[in-house]
Amino acid sequence: MSLLMSERKPNGSPPEQQSGLASAQVSVTLDWDKLQRRMDDFAVTSSGILLSPGEARTALCTAGILPVVLNGKSLPLDLGRTQRLFSKAQVRALRTAYRGCSYPECSMPAQRCEADHLDPWEKGGRTDIKSAVLNCLIHHTARHCGLFQAVKIPGSRPMVLLPPELGPEQKLRVNTYFMTPAEGLEADALAEETTAKWRAGLLDVEIAEP
Repeated sequence: MSLLMSERKPNGSPPEQQSGLASAQVSVTLDWDKLQRRMDDFAVTSSGILLSPGEARTALCTAGILPVVLNGKSLPLDLGRTQRLFSKAQVRALRTAYRGCSYPECSMPAQRCEADHLDPWEKGGRTDIKSAVLNCLIHHTARHCGLFQAVKIPGSRPMVLLPPELGPEQKLRVNTYFMTPAEGLEADALAEETTAKWRAGLLDVEIAEP
């Protein structure tokens, strides 16, 4: 109730404050290439819900727009050894890119996940986006207990290797729970291709330490 009754400046309004205007933050990823090609899944929320053009325009009318540039240089996303914990900018980028926990079929959204170092900080690991993944509390603990392995893929998002009793085929996997159907098919195809290249010795992947 304190939050709901607090005063804040509404987006785009005059300087005077108004009460009772607290609002939730919802991330919407707009894919420019898909928009240009008039694809249905150009606007997707952080939980994988598709927005129609009208819904996207409505959201833009009332939202505080915070751009997130993927694969760009607008934000200092690599902190190296200067800082152990991931910054807000890094976590925001991870949430936008991955949308949820890395463990296959886990339904925990990004907002309830933790940024996890794939290179242990205590062993010289860096606080960089390329060496990070999102995991919910359960699977964060499970990874560090060695119950599954995170795999770093050159030029791609990290993937997961389940233990033989859960994944007898020992294929690399990606959590597609928060992806659109088209994105899920593409991610599964990439995981299959990556697994084949890895087994053939054509790809140098790195299994992260627990």
